[in-house]
Amino acid sequence: MVKGSPLMLTFALLTILAMHIHTASAWTGTYHINREYVKIWINQDGSIDLFYNISLTLDSGDEINYVYIGQPNRYFTIGEAKDQNGMVLQASDASSSSDYKISVKLSSPLKPGKTLWLTLLTRVKHMMHSDTQNPGNVGMQFIPTWWAVATVADLRILVVLPSNVTKEMVKTSIDWNNTLMDEGRLAVYWQAKNLSPCQQYPVGVSFPKQYMQNYDTQPPSGVAPYSFLPFVVLVLFIGGILFVIIAFIVMVSKRQYFAPRLSMETLGIRHGLTAVEASYLLDMQPTRIVTEILYSLLQKRAVWAEATKPSIKLRIMPQFQNKRGTDETPLRYYEIDFLNSIKPNGTLDEEKLAQTVMQIRSTVEEKMRGYCRRDTIDYYAKVVEKSWQQVEQANTPELASKAYDEQLLWLLLDPEHQKRTQLAFQHKVFEPSPLWLWYWYGYHNYHPHPTYTPNIENPMQATMPPTIPGADFANNIATAVENTSNSIVANLEKFANAIVPMPPAQASNEPAHHGASCVCACHACACACACVSCACACAGGGVG
Repeated sequence: MVKGSPLMLTFALLTILAMHIHTASAWTGTYHINREYVKIWINQDGSIDLFYNISLTLDSGDEINYVYIGQPNRYFTIGEAKDQNGMVLQASDASSSSDYKISVKLSSPLKPGKTLWLTLLTRVKHMMHSDTQNPGNVGMQFIPTWWAVATVADLRILVVLPSNVTKEMVKTSIDWNNTLMDEGRLAVYWQAKNLSPCQQYPVGVSFPKQYMQNYDTQPPSGVAPYSFLPFVVLVLFIGGILFVIIAFIVMVSKRQYFAPRLSMETLGIRHGLTAVEASYLLDMQPTRIVTEILYSLLQKRAVWAEATKPSIKLRIMPQFQNKRGTDETPLRYYEIDFLNSIKPNGTLDEEKLAQTVMQIRSTVEEKMRGYCRRDTIDYYAKVVEKSWQQVEQANTPELASKAYDEQLLWLLLDPEHQKRTQLAFQHKVFEPSPLWLWYWYGYHNYHPHPTYTPNIENPMQATMPPTIPGADFANNIATAVENTSNSIVANLEKFANAIVPMPPAQASNEPAHHGASCVCACHACACACACVSCACACAGGGVG
């Protein structure tokens, strides 16, 4: 165990106490922490990506404008903070002396009786050190942010270990509650309930050093070692008041352990994705994603297909020649990128189209930071199902056809959309509108014997088209989507090769992980406990 100077520890303690007194004088009130979820990824360079998910309720007192979240040492880099609405919050270094913390400014003051929900992602260097009590191992000891005047109802900690580390290799300072796999990496999970004010919950993890590229042999300056005994002995000599305070801290630091419940969440479901963005999340093929964009532009009457063989040749409609949309019909970023990929001859530039797909991928991954991927995928699958219900529950062909148009992009995400379309219209005819260029694109290009010519230049002046038997409509839509996906680009191999795989996380000062997956911890299990002799990260939190 690494030990520090008793005098330095006492000074550090006095500094922390003084800061708490100062904070109390600046802000008055009571609050409690509903949940404090912590997820840590151990990186090969000896750093960690540290993700906090905190829910706080203001019970009474002054409004809260800031939340202070502790950091393990001074070598941290701030990533991003967000609230429950996905709004990016201002986060800044609020450290003082050896008290390392980040100030997160709320988007609006938290009023008494209200609850906030925020996340914070940081990267912290110099976290992995030699484990002297387990030769050949490296390890980390960590204390989540503890709160001077607030209880914590639910604390959960998940540490994701380096690749290829197995359960048999891991030693921990206290029994874990569970282990699980997180994107192919072993993770260790702890949970505690009803922590008192000032109560700390240190956890330590150790594993063979060959699974780390870089680590410290000794803790750097700016890391607070974990050792109660030296300053407890010393405070017996420095006065009754300080002794009472220390005794109180020691008393409330008795830890309780509880079996985990269901899951360790991040921000939960990521709402607000478009159908095209959801198509990436639902793992659709790139050509189908591009097809989805084409139908989106056809819905907006921004393009028309002049030809479909051997590949699609498109014409940009006059009001969208600026490739920015109109005030009445603005274009989304991927629609603009798609228009910019159209060559002067109307064919599509495979490399620019690939960049469009990668931009969607990057945007969705960024939007998913801090949210649960699995729950979000399930949510959008339900959105697709609800879209079908609107079509299927319509009482008349007119309403069913209108619902199909309105929900088109979501319906196309269903692998069974042809079968579902046939079922929805098996006893109904389809009543297309002359404005629906998405339908007339398919009808004009893929119907074997089209009997209606749409007015592409001015569909508002077109005559009403005839109704279409439901089975013919379903077959026409399925054929159009399938053929479009197969002919959306002239050179499929060039298109596929231009889509660069997602880069792996690299060593940097910026946090590389985004808390983008949920963590289940359903059953308690035993572990190989051992004293892990590595530096402890300890920091307090608060509000203002």
